[in-house]
Amino acid sequence: MIYKEKLNNNSKIFLDGGNGSEIAKLGGDMSPAFAALSTITSPDIVVKVHENFINAGCDIITANTFATSRHVLQSLNRENETIEFLTGSVELARKALKNCNKENQVAIAGSLSNFFALKENEFVPDPRFIPSFKQEEENYIEAANTLKNSGVDILILEMLLDIDHSQLLLNAALQTGLPVWVGLSCCVSKYDNTIIGRNFRAEKEKSLLYDEKIYQEQPKFLPEDDIILFEDIIKTLTNIGGDVYGIMHTWFQDSYGGLKIIKDHWSGPMMFYPEIHKFDTSTHEAIATCNEDEFANSCLEFIDDQIQIIGGCCGVSDNHLKKLIEKF
Repeated sequence: MIYKEKLNNNSKIFLDGGNGSEIAKLGGDMSPAFAALSTITSPDIVVKVHENFINAGCDIITANTFATSRHVLQSLNRENETIEFLTGSVELARKALKNCNKENQVAIAGSLSNFFALKENEFVPDPRFIPSFKQEEENYIEAANTLKNSGVDILILEMLLDIDHSQLLLNAALQTGLPVWVGLSCCVSKYDNTIIGRNFRAEKEKSLLYDEKIYQEQPKFLPEDDIILFEDIIKTLTNIGGDVYGIMHTWFQDSYGGLKIIKDHWSGPMMFYPEIHKFDTSTHEAIATCNEDEFANSCLEFIDDQIQIIGGCCGVSDNHLKKLIEKF
């Protein structure tokens, strides 16, 4: 695998972009389980998204498994198909590699997250599908082991925001023995300018545009909606383990502080893949906040010797990454 050689040689590794946002852009099925349903109902679109990132020059593509834990699929009444969703997503990634003649060159990462199924048309975890911590842990272990058995090369933990849920996910991933890359999301608190785990109600830079009169509850990522210092999250997780740490699904302006905190507590390789779009709930349209050149140039401002893995999250297309890769 090319990424292994690059990691050992301290070279830059290019990760893919926003799979979910690209699937949505091409017309894939979205649901309270984010883009998970598209693996079953829109497989050709999922494959096309992977192919686009491969052709842009990415060294790693991420299977469409961000929201495929059993408790998330329960919101679709398809929890008994959890293993099929996970293995099917990996097979679609593998099909894209074969179509592009990149087998054994481009790696496949399995995505795991603390994403919870959302209420219909609201950015709030649906209380009907929030498991106990014990069940959540069992579901993460199932997903991690299934991804390993499906042949992924890496497990990427995405959008970690707190300590309690993140610990469960990290421990489940580490038990597989696969390389585990830990992607955290943070923001600058509007209350005191500290760096905290990303939180809709506390973020200074709003990521959702919505009418508060329409939404019954204020949007939130996690059921508890706690405000947690990012440094406390990093200290806890790095003491548990992991092979790579980094910032993802985070605004450029919020990433400065988050990356600095990671560097204060982590000396190993790092990754960085920011978010670049807002979402307007009234029109259901994503609003890109920077074009390809702006994205590439902004990334270059952050990248140093320790940050080896670079990619993008929501809103980052294959064209954004192609422009970034051209600059190396």
